[in-house]
Amino acid sequence: MNRKSWVLVFVVCFSLLFSMIAAAADGGRFVKVIAYDVNIRAGASTEEKVIGHADYGDQFEVITSENGWYQVQLDNGESGWIHASLVHEGGRFATSNPVIDVAEANVESLNVRGGASTSFEIVTTIQPGTTYPVLQQSADWVQIRLPDDRTGWVSKSYVTVTQGKAKPNAQAEQERASVLSDTLNVRSNPSQSAPILGTLKLGDLVQVLESGAGWTKIDWRGQSAYVSSDYLKLPGKPAPVQDNVPGPAPTPGANADSAVTLTLQEATNLRSGPGTNFALLETGAAGTAYSVTGKSGKWLQVTMQNGRPAWVAGWLPKVDGDLAKLPEVGQSLDGVLHGKTIVLDAGHGGTDVGAIGRNTGVYEKDLTLPLTRLLANKLTSTGARVVLTRSDDSFVSLDDRVQISKKENCDAFVSLHFNTNADPDLSGTMTFYYSDNGQDRDLADRVQKQLVSRLGLPDLGTRFGDYYVLRENPQTAVLIETDFLTNSGDEQKAKDPEVQDAAAEAIFQALVDYLK
Repeated sequence: MNRKSWVLVFVVCFSLLFSMIAAAADGGRFVKVIAYDVNIRAGASTEEKVIGHADYGDQFEVITSENGWYQVQLDNGESGWIHASLVHEGGRFATSNPVIDVAEANVESLNVRGGASTSFEIVTTIQPGTTYPVLQQSADWVQIRLPDDRTGWVSKSYVTVTQGKAKPNAQAEQERASVLSDTLNVRSNPSQSAPILGTLKLGDLVQVLESGAGWTKIDWRGQSAYVSSDYLKLPGKPAPVQDNVPGPAPTPGANADSAVTLTLQEATNLRSGPGTNFALLETGAAGTAYSVTGKSGKWLQVTMQNGRPAWVAGWLPKVDGDLAKLPEVGQSLDGVLHGKTIVLDAGHGGTDVGAIGRNTGVYEKDLTLPLTRLLANKLTSTGARVVLTRSDDSFVSLDDRVQISKKENCDAFVSLHFNTNADPDLSGTMTFYYSDNGQDRDLADRVQKQLVSRLGLPDLGTRFGDYYVLRENPQTAVLIETDFLTNSGDEQKAKDPEVQDAAAEAIFQALVDYLK
């Protein structure tokens, strides 16, 4: 081979190598973790073994993704899986602040809203002196990214937009905390008896204003509120440990003359029913005392400070009194639906958002899924086999939903929805069926009766519905319109965790009555 040939070979090889390196550098997919103490699992399921942990801001290269999970490359050369809800995907994320458009408030306590209009809910407020990356602009509004990776909109009239590096609050990283419990109550004051303003979920990030005496003051939708410090983790600090030490004195209002009382020995979950599959209502602090009003198996029914009933696992607290004198509450449903298969269909999902809330802009798809999960937990506690048409925020076609029902040969198919109407005064619950063969109509009537009884909404009746998931479905099938998101009162109820649990309980009882 002559000299020219060698040179040509060298040039070709070098060009190919450079192209491969450039492609690898430009084409990689990465995810950034947006929560604290994120589990890395051996497979794409919460049932898989935890093989590691990640923290807020950690980055990983993506190997593949499926069913709402990312398989990522770990530093030790192995791979693991992280749920998609806990990360943001993009190219390799910058490790320093790039030169971008940033916005700074020029008034005190500027409202940040969920959309580009004053009709959207206030998600927080911002102060002058801190700049925020600008994501997009309209004629009158600017969308910004907040320190906890949420986004929001501010009025262009009250901000100054410039080009430069984002200038975060010097304490922002220290002031963010991650929620460690499945559900954490947000209260108006630092007391277990204070009114509940709302709830936070596992992994949610909150802005900390101050902390002390067992309570943390946070920013809650533009106002100050309080959460228990025991269920928060600040970045760079270990998660709090629940010690079995004496707590505060029994809460005033607990009936000291009751035949049976219990005192919590540690922070304990209070649930809506006698089992861990029931919704978490609140977490009682160590030392809190309650009157015991009944029992079901090994679970005890108590009265919370707001007067509502709740359930506590009987083996956890200290009990004073004779449990034998307590009445049995209800009939045990353990195994009553054993062998039954129920398909639960969370309406909409992914790009199909469904109805939109009139006041807050909440998407129907974001309400049907948690309602479906609540109902699924109740059903599985009775031995039922539950199949979900979707378990995350993904789009599933109507035909695919029906095919799942057919494949499973289910005993009942329940499609969960929230309604919409041009008339903002229209309120109420309705349940649809397609086949008037007695079975569909029977189940629809039972569901409607329970929902009206438990939710207290106007009874709009059971109706014939020419919906695809009913019409093309050979199994017993109903479609539920829980209430109207276009009605202010209904929308507020739809977002209330206690109302959601009541709706799930209503549908659950109807299915038990129908299938047992």
